[in-house]
Amino acid sequence: MNRWAIFLDVEGVSKIYPNDEGRFFNAFDELLSAVWRIGNLAYPQTPQRLFAHQVGGDGLIIVSEFAAGIPEVPISIAVVLMQVLLVNGAVAKVGISEGDFADVRSCFPSMQSYPRSGNGTFRLGDGFLTIFPVMGTALINAHHFSARPPRGCRLAVDQVLLNTIPSGVIVTHSEKDFSIVDWVHTRTAVMENIFAKTGLPLLTAEDIERKLISYVQGTGDLGKTDWGSNSLSMNGCHCAGEPMC
Repeated sequence: MNRWAIFLDVEGVSKIYPNDEGRFFNAFDELLSAVWRIGNLAYPQTPQRLFAHQVGGDGLIIVSEFAAGIPEVPISIAVVLMQVLLVNGAVAKVGISEGDFADVRSCFPSMQSYPRSGNGTFRLGDGFLTIFPVMGTALINAHHFSARPPRGCRLAVDQVLLNTIPSGVIVTHSEKDFSIVDWVHTRTAVMENIFAKTGLPLLTAEDIERKLISYVQGTGDLGKTDWGSNSLSMNGCHCAGEPMC
C-alpha cells in the first residue's frame, strides 16, 4: 500500500553544529515539538495517524497511515514545519513522495539471537548496536526528491501527487517528475486547521519572507550562489525588486 511521505533535511548542519551546537539543537527541538503537536492534536487517530522518525541526526521522515489522494495534508504539514524551523534559526530542504513503509526488523533474523539492550538495540560487549526499525520506498522516494536539484531550501513534490494542485498551494517551478512549492506564501485550509489545533505560532507571509531573506543574506558567500538565489526566487522572495538581494 502506498502512503505519502515527507522527508525533511536540515540545511547547513556541517557548518552550524561545529560552531553553535545550541542553535542546531534548539531549532531541531522546536521542529520535533511541532511534529508532536501536529500528530497529537491535529491527526491523533486512525485513519489519519502520522508516523515520524528522526533520521541521521538532522533528518526527519513523516509517513501517513494510509494513502491519500489530494496532497494538501503532506504539503501543508511540510510548509508548517519549514516555517517553524526558519523561525527558530534554521532552514531545510524537503521532498514529498509516496511508497510503501514498514517495520523491517524481522528482515534481520541473525540479530534475533543476540542479547538486547532495549527495543531495537543490541549489545556489543559494553557498547551497543541500534537498528533503524523502518524502511520502504516512501522513505527512498521522498529522500530522492529532497536531494534533487535545484539546490536551495525548497519543497519538492513528486509529480505523481500533483494531478490536482490544492487550493492555496503556490507552485513556482516544475520539471517532468516534480514541482517546487513556495513554502513561504502557500497557505491552505489544512494549515489554518493545524495552526488552530496546535497553537503553533502563525506568522504572516511577509514575516516569513523577511526572515528567509535575512537568513540567506546571513550565509555570506553561500547566499550569492545558486543555493541562495533558488532559496529566494523559488519561494517568491524579493527585495528592491530583485530575487536576490
